[in-house]
Amino acid sequence: MTRQVLIINITRMGDLVQMGALLNRLQEEWPGAAVDLVVDRRFASVAALMTGLRDVIPFDFHVLIDESRAAVKDVVSLYQEVNAWVQPLAERRYDRIINLTFNQPSALLAGAIGAQDIRGARSAWDGGMVVDNPWMAYFCDFHRFRRFNRFNLVDVYALGGSGPGSFAPLRVRIPSEDRLWAKQALAGSSQWIAVQAGASDGMKAWRPHLFGLSLAQLCKQWDGGLAFIGSSEEEGTIAQVMQVYREAGGRNPVKNLAGRTTLSRLAALLAECRTLLTNDTGPMHVGVAAGTSVIDLSVGHVDFQETGPYGAGHWVVQPELDCAPCGFEQVCAHHACKDRISPDLVADLLLHVLKGTPIPSRASGVRLYMSDVDEDGLGTFRLKVGTESAVTAWYAGFWRRYWYETHTRIGSRVPVPDGPPPDVQQARESIQRLVPLLEAACRKAEEIARLIGRKAIDISQVKRLQQEQGREKERLVLIGIGNSATAPITAAFLRQLQNDNVKGLDRLARHHAGAYRTLLTRVLDIKRRFFSAHANDSRLLPDLRPDMPQTGSVQQVA
Repeated sequence: MTRQVLIINITRMGDLVQMGALLNRLQEEWPGAAVDLVVDRRFASVAALMTGLRDVIPFDFHVLIDESRAAVKDVVSLYQEVNAWVQPLAERRYDRIINLTFNQPSALLAGAIGAQDIRGARSAWDGGMVVDNPWMAYFCDFHRFRRFNRFNLVDVYALGGSGPGSFAPLRVRIPSEDRLWAKQALAGSSQWIAVQAGASDGMKAWRPHLFGLSLAQLCKQWDGGLAFIGSSEEEGTIAQVMQVYREAGGRNPVKNLAGRTTLSRLAALLAECRTLLTNDTGPMHVGVAAGTSVIDLSVGHVDFQETGPYGAGHWVVQPELDCAPCGFEQVCAHHACKDRISPDLVADLLLHVLKGTPIPSRASGVRLYMSDVDEDGLGTFRLKVGTESAVTAWYAGFWRRYWYETHTRIGSRVPVPDGPPPDVQQARESIQRLVPLLEAACRKAEEIARLIGRKAIDISQVKRLQQEQGREKERLVLIGIGNSATAPITAAFLRQLQNDNVKGLDRLARHHAGAYRTLLTRVLDIKRRFFSAHANDSRLLPDLRPDMPQTGSVQQVA
């Protein structure tokens, strides 16, 4: 019997392109599976480029949300409208729903359609939202420890929506007529580079005049053409780039194609270009999927480890600042990260990609990374120029292995970090403070569960214990989140507490007790890995469970 899968992805262009590995992985897991996609009508054209989809189901979610907020229609009418739209999907009886949009509307939609296996956000019995699947929960929580995250969103989608498997690059389908259009549009020079100087979010955009200076510097040693892409709203930005470019002596052929392409023509255009110089944008992912090498200027709150160009052979430039990347909701008063990237460096990197000149070695103030595929068949970025904090580098490697092995039950082939963590004393002190607090918290949670499970409940005693538990939780979370050795597992603990989709006070109490026990088990495991005598030169290799194979089902990548 053919398996049926529904993916809900109603956010942005880039998120749709980034689910390419998931589509491949589903066919690897269930050959011949029929995969449907629910998408916002604005991005249906993106879905048309994807391979591996049976049916694309568009809906104007943007209008629905606006009408809900503005109370254009009464609540009953809105529910009736959505239920009528959902009914045919519910009748398909999907084997799995994968919700890649983590908000209340998508959670309600996943719950209304229904499936035995729902991964991602779904509605709880009481109307709240829960996130099922550990990888999907990880995606919701890594903002609390993002400097240690080393999982690209492409892989999180694939691991959460399906599971581990072989590496597959991102791909889009480009119609032959659009390829012909692109060749004709780029007549006038034998080589072109594409440039995306704008971005939907100004925080993510490098300064226009620096684009102009870098392109002028490049064109002193390269005679190809420059093709500007983007939306029509970016015309002002492109005009600034061009003014600086011309004033600095740039005379190469230039075509401004911003706002003048369909999505499929954009993909074709990028496929014809030697490289794409870009901010972190949706077209960046289209370029990757079209087979174009990418130079990603990672500024503002963008973290390339999460959303950078996927697969081997791309470049990322990141400012070398303690605050980079800044938080999602942080308001930056200086934007100093954008001034750290020099035009000469970008020009030299372009020359390396275009002409094979040496990799820039004078990269003061920035880090250069090259994208690659790691030993587990996942996307990664390898530092080529610049330095990383020793603490960040050590814990990033440790947590990369820890979560992969914890969530897949497969031994990771990624090398283990050398020696103990650089902040070993601080880690030891934090864990020594946490363990007794957690042991007491577990006892209290078990006692609350026992009291609530009685036929006659002593409400006053339960309330007293819950108030004490709340104060103690705040204390242990403060310690746990504040330390590199425990921040990720503390964030996972908070998510587990919130995912309380159970009916009845007794079940809720047992659920909370289970969350405390899980955190205590993990803290003790971290303590053993860091500090036990047999872990000193065992390179902190985690013990694999008896049912955990030593090698996974992933493809070895050289």
